[in-house]
Amino acid sequence: MTRVARPSRIPDPISALIDDRLTGARCAGKSPLFDAELDDETAEERSERLTWARGQCTRCPVRGACREAVREQEHPHGVWGGVVHGLPGRPGREAA
Repeated sequence: MTRVARPSRIPDPISALIDDRLTGARCAGKSPLFDAELDDETAEERSERLTWARGQCTRCPVRGACREAVREQEHPHGVWGGVVHGLPGRPGREAA
């Protein structure tokens, strides 16, 4: 078996996507569940999913840092720090 050498550091374009402030977030690895919208989702399904996602944020150890990070985003979408951003007609407002 041949071993492939791995780069000693993460390439700059990828490392720019990593925010160390959000290490340990409850949404890690579950990003679609925290999106503002999903394809083929009814309004009721969306409401239930976003309510669940916001509930995860209430117990998240990096909620404050997440709220800081979202302020740095030009056009945030999805649940950040317990607030839903980017829903049509309701940018930056909380969903039920």
